Amino acid sequence: MNLRTLSFVLLWMWQLLAAQENFALPEFVNFEGRVRPLNSLENAVANALCEKQKCAGLKPQTLLQKIVDGSADSLNVFRVNRSMTVEILHLDPARREFKRSDFEESRSLLKQYAERDDSHPQTHELSRLDYALDLFDSLQVQGFCWRISVPRQELSSTSLRQLLAERAYLNWNLPFCVWIFVCMAFGLSLLALWKSWAWKAALVMQSIVSLGCAGIFLWRGIVENRVPLTTLYEMLLALVLGVSIFAVAVSAKGRVKPLLTCGSGICLALFLVMRSALAGDPFGAVAMILNSSFWLSMHVFTIAVGFCGLILASLLAHVMLAKRAFGGEVSVSLQKLLFGTLGVGFAVSTLGTLLGGFWAEVAWGRFWGWDPKENGALLVLIWVLVVIHLKAQNFVKPKTLEVLSSLLLIVIAFCLFGVNLLGVGLHSYGFSANLLVAFSAFVLGDVWVVCFLSFWKRNKRRK
Repeated sequence: MNLRTLSFVLLWMWQLLAAQENFALPEFVNFEGRVRPLNSLENAVANALCEKQKCAGLKPQTLLQKIVDGSADSLNVFRVNRSMTVEILHLDPARREFKRSDFEESRSLLKQYAERDDSHPQTHELSRLDYALDLFDSLQVQGFCWRISVPRQELSSTSLRQLLAERAYLNWNLPFCVWIFVCMAFGLSLLALWKSWAWKAALVMQSIVSLGCAGIFLWRGIVENRVPLTTLYEMLLALVLGVSIFAVAVSAKGRVKPLLTCGSGICLALFLVMRSALAGDPFGAVAMILNSSFWLSMHVFTIAVGFCGLILASLLAHVMLAKRAFGGEVSVSLQKLLFGTLGVGFAVSTLGTLLGGFWAEVAWGRFWGWDPKENGALLVLIWVLVVIHLKAQNFVKPKTLEVLSSLLLIVIAFCLFGVNLLGVGLHSYGFSANLLVAFSAFVLGDVWVVCFLSFWKRNKRRK
């Protein structure tokens, strides 16, 4: 090998190493008001561009790398969900995924719409697209990721431990592992209705779900250095944990197999909402007012426990309707269990609502402001109070009480999700198009189930 060839090889190796160093990304970055590991930034970018974890079939880390090195310009990584948005921006109506260059002509128009100060879902998507385009352009600026980088040596030992825990949480994807066990528990609980050998396996699997949710709570507490009960995602996680524990305890004691099936089904539905409608950054920055109040943590925890009891009571009512519909007898002990659970759930939910008032007094200077979320919680309490009153005075038949208790599930869903879809009030968080679809499907499905169970036996008799 002559000197000229050797020089060429060394120059080529130097350029290759320089290119790799140029496209290498930092370990930790300061993004959107908090320091986070790189994989958190990757997930946030994917969620901003297409509201899911894979854009154009690319994993988040690959997507970020391609944006930084400029090769993502030719990829359809921007997702538009609403046809009206496509029409406003003069995009191809036959498509829902677009390249960066597709927005060049409508960029100024998008800016104008995104600056509107209203909570309409259309404005929400336009603002999200405007933010996504700005983020995409910023990431392509040479050295941007390194300008927001945070060296490891500048972090305190506590901060470093939290960041490493967050990175491990995202890499291992513990919620997805628990989701697998939720699916298995639901499948086994369904099978247990016909095969007795699956009963214990379903109980064990649902118990694993409870332990997994508890582990997620503990892990999130370490990462966030606070009680993880301040976001809609964490509220749903608390409901999954509570429903799972209650379903295992009550169904194991009374051997009510359908109750375990219903409890597993609710856990499955809540996980579906968490994985689809609330996908994105699981450790988003929390407002100081949400991160500093003892009353808020107590309010959310108590409401979660109370709602878990009410959800369990509603599931019991579904089971009792099913027994009546298919020729079974509803025992007195099951009726006592239903109204006892309603009473406990009502008491704890009332306490949680009062604690929420104490927090509102501290945070906003008023105990009660007729906010939509507050009205939703009040509607739940009034509904339960009416059912208990009708039972105490024997105004209606037991089956009517069971129907009303079954519909309580929809009232709770409206309080948790439906109010958020209104986009108004101090509690208007967690809106997404996927959440609207999931909520609508759940309401229609549960109404159909309750109506079917209520009238099936009557129609059968007429035949």
